[in-house]
Amino acid sequence: MKHVINKHIKENMRYHFYKICFAFVLLTFISCQGKLIRHKLPLTIENQCFTMNFEKTAYDMADVDKYFFTTFPHDDPTKGDVVYDRHKWINNNMIKLIPNDGLYLYVKQRNGDNKFDSVRMTSKSFYNINKDTNGLLFIFKGKLPSNKGIWPAWWLNGSRQEQWLYKDRGRIANNNDLDTYSGKGHFYDTPSPVNSTDWPGAGEIDIIETINGDNLIHNTIHTCPTMCDAIWNHSTSIINCANAKPGVDPNSGCSGTPYHSINAEGTFVCLWKNNSIHYYYWGPDENVHTNGGPLSLNPDPLQWRDYLKNEVLLTDSKSECNAAIHQEWQCQTCAEAKTCSFRNMKIIFNITLCGIWAGNFFDDSDHAMQNCQAYIQGEGKNKINNQYMKIEFISIKKL
Repeated sequence: MKHVINKHIKENMRYHFYKICFAFVLLTFISCQGKLIRHKLPLTIENQCFTMNFEKTAYDMADVDKYFFTTFPHDDPTKGDVVYDRHKWINNNMIKLIPNDGLYLYVKQRNGDNKFDSVRMTSKSFYNINKDTNGLLFIFKGKLPSNKGIWPAWWLNGSRQEQWLYKDRGRIANNNDLDTYSGKGHFYDTPSPVNSTDWPGAGEIDIIETINGDNLIHNTIHTCPTMCDAIWNHSTSIINCANAKPGVDPNSGCSGTPYHSINAEGTFVCLWKNNSIHYYYWGPDENVHTNGGPLSLNPDPLQWRDYLKNEVLLTDSKSECNAAIHQEWQCQTCAEAKTCSFRNMKIIFNITLCGIWAGNFFDDSDHAMQNCQAYIQGEGKNKINNQYMKIEFISIKKL
């Protein structure tokens, strides 16, 4: 009898032990699942700081995809002769990673039409100046493509739309999500995580733009007429950052002084603060790793005076949207933009061909755009084919 009782006690203890173990495993599973869901479904990754040193580290594309979208499933907003939508590319290897060297974004000719496959890469994080962030440093070291007809750019663009901020889906989008936009609508009527239709209501900051192989770097700001007035480089002139040019460009923006780059390569930095923006440049052979330099562990803009190319002070504008010189869509977009506030800025790298700017300034003739398009499909095709933007280093830091 004693043996039977002891056996019953042992079996009962074993039963409760297994029950406790099962409950623990179940709770652990639920907890892990909850963590996984929270990881997969964040609403924002605002002001995410990161550094990718492609010259020193062997990354893979999963590392790039963590921070960037690498497809743009819309037609080119600058009306360039390129295809950014990976679903429509006919070329392979449009993006190439070479370990301990760089990330390459290519332009490649397409057989069968008059366009080129190209890359437009957009950050997943968006950036704001707020009480916790006095300033943001955007740092890029690399090389740009350079030839007639080519228009490469590195810039920041903002939006207040739900798609841009992922509020329509409750999680950060990915390239597969962007593929669902392929072939649907146009850039001006189809908001997405990489495309804003409320431009320029949240502002645009152009850090690098150069056209037609002249290797001149332009620093420009685009806003609504009602947003920002600017003083560039201690000038006595106040410029509205819509700066409409009737009959030419309703939002040409406000710009600093173009500066020459060495073979369209080097280190480029934008320091964005609440009421000012500073642009810096180092040539490809200059030491950018020294203490306080842009690629050092502790970049110090106070030491960069010799490398400052443009600076702009910004104030709220007193201008109004003028139907006589601005377009109807522009005034509608700008209806709520009453202060000089750049919002939810994403980082963009892209290469386009011809388009509104490079095409219209391809030459001094009355047919510059047509001449640009004829060039990239004729004598310039082989010169442009396989040109690339090389990213050697990209970093975003808070001050």
